[in-house]
Parts: sequence; C-alpha cells; structure tokens
Amino acid sequence: FTRADFVSLHCPLTPATRGLVGDRVLWQMKRGACLINCARGGIIDRPALERALFAGHLGGVGLDTYWEEPWQPKDPLYQRDNVVCLPHIGGSTEEAFVRIAAVVVENVGRQRRGEPLLHRLA
Repeated sequence: FTRADFVSLHCPLTPATRGLVGDRVLWQMKRGACLINCARGGIIDRPALERALFAGHLGGVGLDTYWEEPWQPKDPLYQRDNVVCLPHIGGSTEEAFVRIAAVVVENVGRQRRGEPLLHRLA
C-alpha cells in the first residue's frame, strides 16, 4: 500500500475483511495513488474512503462494487470526477467466460457420472 500507484482489491467479504481498508490503510497509501475495488463494498470503510478522497490524498477510486445494492448513481461520491463506477463487470473478461464455460462443461459431466461438483458451496 505504501509504494503502489494502484491498489486493486480482490478478496471475499468476510468478518476478517469487513472494513479492512480504513483510515490507517488509506492514509498509508502513497499520495495520489488510486484504489480499485473489484471485491465487495464492505471491504472499504466508506467514511474513511471519503475522508482520504475528499482531502486529496487519494488520486482516484475505481468501484466495481458498492456498499448498497442496488447502487445509487446520484450519490455524491459517485458523481466526483476522480471516481469511476462500473456495474460489477470488472471480472467479465473473455478469459473469465472461457473458464466459466469449462467449469460448466466439467460439472455437467460430473453430474452425469454421479461425481461431486467443482466449486460447490452447499
């Protein structure tokens, strides 16, 4: 965080990661650095983010996920020139779709053979 020009978040929201990026982390970032959140909104402490952003410490923020769903496009935070907002499509790449298709094909075969499915959560 202290040397990076860009920090991109890609982790699950868990009790351990909720609010992980708060005042301490944000103010340790290099002045003018950009923070990108492709994970979950709750990983960043929003009031801390606003303090660092509005004070000019952060150069910008890229958000692909939000604190509330559905997100509110008219929220003043999202209207700032140094905030870029996406509709949670940061992971929608050609490579991701190829991998998803491969897992689906594999799981269809596993289901037909009575084998455990890949990546099953419950």
